[in-house]
Amino acid sequence: MPEADRPQSIDSIKSLISRRGGIARGNRFGVHITHPLRKYESERLISPLGPAGGPFPPGLQGEKAKDFIQDGRDTYMLCTSVTLPGKRISTTPADHNHHLAKKPYSMATDEVNMTFLLTNDYYIKKYFDLWQELIIDSSGNHYKARYKHDYCANVEIQALVGNEDSKIGYANILENAYPIQVSQIELGNTSDALMEITVTWEYDNWKMTEFEEGFQDKIDKVLN
Repeated sequence: MPEADRPQSIDSIKSLISRRGGIARGNRFGVHITHPLRKYESERLISPLGPAGGPFPPGLQGEKAKDFIQDGRDTYMLCTSVTLPGKRISTTPADHNHHLAKKPYSMATDEVNMTFLLTNDYYIKKYFDLWQELIIDSSGNHYKARYKHDYCANVEIQALVGNEDSKIGYANILENAYPIQVSQIELGNTSDALMEITVTWEYDNWKMTEFEEGFQDKIDKVLN
């Protein structure tokens, strides 16, 4: 970097942080989850999730079953923490002309963990229990895996800016996500703390959205 382009003072750092909207805060985030049960048509709900061994009680079928899984605002408000996933380039050793190097050949993604508060009706626990029942039908003597398109949904994670819920600093979408693990819940006479569960997500890939937020000044400069 030419010396003229290097930061010369603390004011340069302050200007940079101010231009970029300040320092990011980890407690400003949002998650948007669409339960795959909402995608089912009424006649499909009766068969895999009806009262004959399924998780729904008699009378809670069809449209009523879909209404039980509410919109995403409940999961949004009850989520207390989430991890933004990373990616790692998978490499293989390659030695050419006696120089050992690593050649990329694929990419691996991280599992994502979310923690949710439990309310007295255990709604979140039931929410993910039903989702996992969509993945593996455990109502019979033999467990049966369902088709992937029946139990996957996109999940969006947003890192918000400041105190503005509508302004997003960074966001990504977990494509074809499903809960691979729901943590156990410990009950006991000596425990009086807030109860939470942790959900681990598996997914095909994640894609970044809101790309222009971090490069808006560069985009404006090019366009002008």
